Amino acid sequence: MVSGSLSTLQRAAVITLGLSCAPPPFESTPPIEPAPQTTALSELQPSQPQTSTDTGELRQLEVPGFGPAVLFVPAGRETRPLIIAAHGAGGTPEWENEYWRGLTQDRAFVLSLRGTPLGTYPGYFYRDHRALEKELTEAEQAARAFSPRILHGSGLYVGFSQGATMGSAMINAHVDAFPYLVLVEGFDRWDVPRAQAFARGGGKRILIACGSKECEEVGGVSLRWLTKANVESRLEYARGEGHTPMGGVRSRIQASLSWLLADAPAWQ
Repeated sequence: MVSGSLSTLQRAAVITLGLSCAPPPFESTPPIEPAPQTTALSELQPSQPQTSTDTGELRQLEVPGFGPAVLFVPAGRETRPLIIAAHGAGGTPEWENEYWRGLTQDRAFVLSLRGTPLGTYPGYFYRDHRALEKELTEAEQAARAFSPRILHGSGLYVGFSQGATMGSAMINAHVDAFPYLVLVEGFDRWDVPRAQAFARGGGKRILIACGSKECEEVGGVSLRWLTKANVESRLEYARGEGHTPMGGVRSRIQASLSWLLADAPAWQ
């Protein structure tokens, strides 16, 4: 239950911020497959595209009650699935958007949530799982209003660190739209009731990706209970990589996406 996981979520936030005094690794490491860069998003009006290429365009998207999200709109006229991406403490939606564009080869809408500014510390964070859920709801509604090409099913929720930990606590309320999950370096344990609720809501598969021993230990417990609840799930552990979505962690995610989305025609 969500209420029972609050202490775990609070500990996870401390772990996320305390692993290093420097910005998180993904902030200082460039993506492997960078998207074309032109005008900075901060210099644009929300209605303007940042980039417009053969593969699509990148936009700021106004989200009521929150800072602007970043929305990648794939090229073409056909409907495509939606990825909602939530970063870790100190992350940015621009980085997260580029990361998932690269992994999915610009085949989907990518909607990256901004969160709350950390103040003098660079980047953003999510205050708690309720704030993250509210931002997801508002951002998804804004994205669907902007583009009718977004499919209403086969969506993918992805989160790193806070985005994975807090996302685990609230995503069951949205599993009909996002039946596929990628939880990277999260620290919230799934239990049988939560796993069963995921399955009842239409959840399909969950990929847990880790680079730290702490994540692998939590992920192993989650995998056991997910399996007991007959939820298809997989744990990928890139030993020694640490608290990061890059390097071996990224490689394992990339290699597992075909398994995760195998029964989703929209992704083929």
